[in-house]
Amino acid sequence: MPAAPAELTARFTLEGPARDAVLAAVRDSRLAREGGPGELVLAGPREAVLNALGDALEAALGAGAHGLDVQLQAPTESRG
Repeated sequence: MPAAPAELTARFTLEGPARDAVLAAVRDSRLAREGGPGELVLAGPREAVLNALGDALEAALGAGAHGLDVQLQAPTESRG
């Protein structure tokens, strides 16, 4: 039986020290995955992804990033 889709997926691209800082910040969430060249993906329950995304943003900015472009996806079947 296939797994249910994630309630929310956040995709963003970062490199260098900001990427390392983000990976360290979200490691314990176990939501982070590689999404392609330089792309990180956080996927899972909505609240957990939003919390991890906040941690990722704080870590990126703290590591010198000037912004973070994020694409959020919520599959139709996971919307309430």
